[in-house]
Amino acid sequence: MTPDEALAATVREEWGRLVALLLAQFRRLDLVEDALGDAVEAGARTWSRDGIPDRPPAWLLTAARRRVLDRLRAEAMAARTRPLLVVDAEVTAARGSVRADPGDLVDDEVLRLVLMCCHPALAPEVASALALRLVVGVTTADIARLFLVPEPTMAARVTRGKRKIVTAGIPFGVPDATALPERLGVVAQVAYLAFTAGYAPGSGPDLLRADLSGEAVRLVRVTLALRPDEPVLRALLALLLLQHSRRDARVGDDGRLVLLPDQDRSRWDATLIAEALPLVERALRLRRPPGPYALQAAIAALHAEAARAEETDWWQIAALYRELSRVAPGPVVELNRAVAIAMARGPAAGLALVDSVAGELDGYHLLHATRADLLRRLDRAPEAAAAYRRALELASNGAEREFLARRLAELERPR
Repeated sequence: MTPDEALAATVREEWGRLVALLLAQFRRLDLVEDALGDAVEAGARTWSRDGIPDRPPAWLLTAARRRVLDRLRAEAMAARTRPLLVVDAEVTAARGSVRADPGDLVDDEVLRLVLMCCHPALAPEVASALALRLVVGVTTADIARLFLVPEPTMAARVTRGKRKIVTAGIPFGVPDATALPERLGVVAQVAYLAFTAGYAPGSGPDLLRADLSGEAVRLVRVTLALRPDEPVLRALLALLLLQHSRRDARVGDDGRLVLLPDQDRSRWDATLIAEALPLVERALRLRRPPGPYALQAAIAALHAEAARAEETDWWQIAALYRELSRVAPGPVVELNRAVAIAMARGPAAGLALVDSVAGELDGYHLLHATRADLLRRLDRAPEAAAAYRRALELASNGAEREFLARRLAELERPR
């Protein structure tokens, strides 16, 4: 592994934890982000010259701490209100002990940072976006894709959240046990979106970021330990486990995307499936009507229970998507329902539903990829090729682009 690759991997896997540790120590979001960014820049220069350090995350943490201390000293000098020795003494005393709450409710630093982002003073969509950017390290472009909004809109949303935290003095801390439930809905959404960002990255060469999806699963487990009887968290854990169980089958040995019907189901993680299925049953039994996560988990369970793709109960899946569209309406749900209807009733029926939401999802590459596949199955090759070209224009993930280009080439190949 080259120094650049090691640095990129460390930033990708450790960013949220590093931010959380620095915030626990200094409680200054503006200083922490700038300092960690400076540390990454220093790492790019130093590691290329001196080699990869033995403990890359610790190297970045130390470098960032030094930069925060430098900024604190500079602020003290500018203000001329406190001697530098006082600043140093205060910072030294604060190391490892500064918390905005007693710290006996949550030990996990990443969850603490997510809970800070989910403060009631922030709107849920702002809180979710901020947590994805600050804690998980998802790019602004990919967050915008998850929310189906333009990238400048999402950039403004994240900036607004950061400014609110700084100006309102929102503490880096965990609410007490009585106030915790009001933040769980946003925490669940953050974990769900973080998993989605890892399971289906919007940009980059890789089809799967198993580290990010795995961290989302871990975050749900940690949160569920605080609220073991919370039905939303149980349903979400079931859903993520079932989706995560397919990770090794989604990419072929050649690195290419493998669609769900073509996956080798012997490569699905049976241990995760066995853990998830009872959670699905309990989630469906305890809450009537079932919530969005429980319905999605039930759909994933039907896939997991089918020994072969041909045995999948698409009629039942379509019915579950119909119920999901009632409790959590949206064009993406309708697009997924169209796929199920196409499998149950034929591509023409699915295409009619896809076309009904095309105006709302024109900038979403999976809308055009789905439409292209249905047109291909209806032997409408010229229209399918046009839809594949549109999907290629919008897709930014390397593996997905390769798959779409291959399907387009097959259509355009002389018969």
